[in-house]
Amino acid sequence: MIYGLIAALCFGLSDFMVTQATRKVQTLPALLWIQLIASFLLGGYIFMQSPHMEGNPVVWVGAAGISIVNFAGTLLLYRAFEKGTLSIVSPIGSGFAVVTAILAFIGGERLPFNSIIGVILLVLGVITVTRSSKSDSHQATLSGVPEAAMASICIGFYFWAVGYFTPYLGVLLPVLITRVVQFLCALVLLRTKKIRLPKITLSTGFILIVAALLDSGALLSFNQGQSLAYTTSTTALTSLYSVVTILMAGVLLKEKLAKSQWIGISIILLGVITVSL
Repeated sequence: MIYGLIAALCFGLSDFMVTQATRKVQTLPALLWIQLIASFLLGGYIFMQSPHMEGNPVVWVGAAGISIVNFAGTLLLYRAFEKGTLSIVSPIGSGFAVVTAILAFIGGERLPFNSIIGVILLVLGVITVTRSSKSDSHQATLSGVPEAAMASICIGFYFWAVGYFTPYLGVLLPVLITRVVQFLCALVLLRTKKIRLPKITLSTGFILIVAALLDSGALLSFNQGQSLAYTTSTTALTSLYSVVTILMAGVLLKEKLAKSQWIGISIILLGVITVSL
């Protein structure tokens, strides 16, 4: 439980920092720098620990494969943060807990009732958010909602699948593999689209470093938690990160939501919490 809550806190703070980074240097450059910084920091720490490494190439290929799926989800989520209202897209992205719960149930974890209720609440919450009255002068933009929804599917699959590799690679190596693969994917996309990296100011560099540390800390805490308990319960606790993000968006970014949007967000969060009961 404690590892899931630590992961939630780190992810919540990280999402806020990532939002600042993407709005300064755009999605792909921010993703590239965060993955590069995290790879160096985590790689150096792992090198000093001299961990045991699984020699089976299938394990490494599998870990790299799910990292590509997670890259797609992360890219979509970063894009949602860049152009959307953080208070809306963050809880929708946190719906990955329901995806993970369904996959875990299919894989043998018997929590069917909670999963079904969670799915229903998540769908109702998203519908409520996206159908809020356009006449409300305080309505926040719904831009980024499709990206956040697709991101929740990709990330939910990753969190489910990584549990199968942790017993072979340990807690640290799957995170490092994910970072390196996502860096390479971002680099390929940048070269393919011929996007030039913008200049990084001191303040932006600080934001990127903090985001990399928080995001990596969240993944490490999650891996540790799911290695000790059910993947479903750890993921559900982790997905509560959106509460932290919403609070920071309201206090620091001054985001204003319509009443119906707050109701929708509450339903989404209730669905996530239901999975963890």
